[in-house]
Amino acid sequence: MRTAKFWMGTLLAGALALGYGCGSDANKDPTPQDVPQQQVPDAGADAGVVLTLTDAQIARVLQVANEGEVMLGQYAAPLATDQAVIDFNNQMVTEHTAVKQRLDALLAAEGITPEDSPLSLQLQAEVQQLMDVLQGPNAPAAGAALDLALLSAQLNAHARTAFIGDSLLTPQATNTALQQELASERQAVQTHINEASDLQSVIVLPPVEP
Repeated sequence: MRTAKFWMGTLLAGALALGYGCGSDANKDPTPQDVPQQQVPDAGADAGVVLTLTDAQIARVLQVANEGEVMLGQYAAPLATDQAVIDFNNQMVTEHTAVKQRLDALLAAEGITPEDSPLSLQLQAEVQQLMDVLQGPNAPAAGAALDLALLSAQLNAHARTAFIGDSLLTPQATNTALQQELASERQAVQTHINEASDLQSVIVLPPVEP
């Protein structure tokens, strides 16, 4: 149920800024075809009103975030050509599947039934948008350009999760166990952001042979 409107344009802009600002300078200026950009919805009349979330809605956002990372990893691993990029995406499938299972067990133990919100539905749509861009006519066909695009999708999704977690989820969660889970997932997401940024930097500026 739509209980409040929110600044989705601001959220996405912040997520993109966070994701592409965590690597080296070489990672800040990829070519347009390397970076799948999401279309930011027009905030319009929604600007100035922040979304309020219950613990049940926060739980669903976390579920969707982890499900999206698994989907991206499963899609990207078979397409990547760089072994490190393949390994990273397989790692995302393994780790986010484990996190989702841990989260589901926590929610069952705490008696929290996940509930969709405008935010969780939007995040589901964004993952599909990323997949559509990666499969679209303007996506790189193969090689380093495709590897960069696949990593950019991972950075986009992880940075979005980090920004939303910091700005909306953590400040509003009331259940202690859920708060602890948010902190744990936030730390893991930051690690993934740093790893993906480092991989991108290596592909953009490979080590120089002596």
